[in-house]
Amino acid sequence: MYATRSFGLVASRVALSTSAACVISLVLSLWLLLFVLSRIHMLHISYSAHSQKREDERWLLQQCDIHEFYHNMKQHSSLCDDLSVTSRNSLLLGAVQHVVDHTYLCGYTPCHELLDATISWLLGKGLAVTALVALALLLFPTLFVPILRSNMNHLADRRMHQLYNAPYGTIHYGKSHPWGGEDGDTGAHTHRM
Repeated sequence: MYATRSFGLVASRVALSTSAACVISLVLSLWLLLFVLSRIHMLHISYSAHSQKREDERWLLQQCDIHEFYHNMKQHSSLCDDLSVTSRNSLLLGAVQHVVDHTYLCGYTPCHELLDATISWLLGKGLAVTALVALALLLFPTLFVPILRSNMNHLADRRMHQLYNAPYGTIHYGKSHPWGGEDGDTGAHTHRM
């Protein structure tokens, strides 16, 4: 019998750890799927922006091919040179480079900017909130744990009454309980035989 009970405990623990592993893998795969979808969305937006920019620069590129226009630009002729170089670049590779450059561990903003914003909030308005939370955490054991313990003791007494004394009736419980008098804690009237 003991071997069967221990096998049942082991099997329940294995089932619990298996279900926990399934939940964790489900959450991680959902996070990974959402991360990939957000990067695909960033790639689409970047590709569209690069395509629109190339479309906007097409007229200028055609004008730069005209010899007189190029020489009339004088010190700005490097604009035409840069434009001819960028027109030969791949749109997809430029979009991928933009996605890689703007992929951060903390989401869409760099981690240092989030840290700076958090510190500035803490030093501003957040200082009072942080102090109140710290005070509440310090006072919680002192104030609320005795109230919680008293409530739990009351619930345990009621449960003990239901489990062990109710089969004999509330009259028996009122007479046998150390704090009970004639009427007991239940308020039931005792009948004398």
